[in-house]
Amino acid sequence: MIIGIIGCGVIGTEICRALGADGFRGKLLLMDRHPDRAQHLADTTPAASSVSLFDVIDQADLVVECASMQAARDIALSVLTKGTDLMLLSIGALVDADFRQQVYAAARTHDCRLYIPSGAIGSIDALLAASQGTINRVTLTTTKPSAGLQTAPYVIRNAIDLSRPALIFEGTADEAIQGFPQNINVSATLALAGVGFDRTIVRIAVDPTLTRNVHVVEVEGDFGRLTARFDNVPTENERTSKLAAYSAVASLKKMTDAVKLGT
Repeated sequence: MIIGIIGCGVIGTEICRALGADGFRGKLLLMDRHPDRAQHLADTTPAASSVSLFDVIDQADLVVECASMQAARDIALSVLTKGTDLMLLSIGALVDADFRQQVYAAARTHDCRLYIPSGAIGSIDALLAASQGTINRVTLTTTKPSAGLQTAPYVIRNAIDLSRPALIFEGTADEAIQGFPQNINVSATLALAGVGFDRTIVRIAVDPTLTRNVHVVEVEGDFGRLTARFDNVPTENERTSKLAAYSAVASLKKMTDAVKLGT
């Protein structure tokens, strides 16, 4: 199997490490907008090489996007219309309804698969199950250390003080993704699994005393009520939780495992 990885940052590096530890016998094609970063990762990863975006799309059996929302928008249709499976980690790209429908249609038309991992939270299996009935409310409350929010467009635009604990945003998932594109992928995953981007409520808070990213998911429907809390250790990139990287690895392993656990 040939796996193409677009984005050689924290998550791309973790995927390569995990596949290498598992004795992956296929080939890895690595691409990053900074070629030296892709080359460095290739030099330390067995069976990996640094290639162009064209080579990834042309040769890979599965493409893993772990770069950015813009990268997801740029490559998704090219990958899927070639009939190649795609794992999308920058889920916020799917907030645009027209683009989302194009991506879904491309996967169905060209008989390939679009994989969307759970990311930095659990409870997605329960939400998918609950969505088979009626869901009345989905709320995500995310609290992060100051460093993880400093570059968010919403924070910069509104000159928000991150030096003290405070709720700094409340709105719908689509509004949250526009204001915090590198912070709130989890809201997009919840929206896709549950009641949509315009009905999923997102609250974002800052707490400079925290060392972890905290997500609290609350769901109510005819199934009952679900509340789940995740205190996630960030990677060296404060905006990314280790669980998000592990989720991508677990999804890759699930594809090839004979035993399928979960919804």
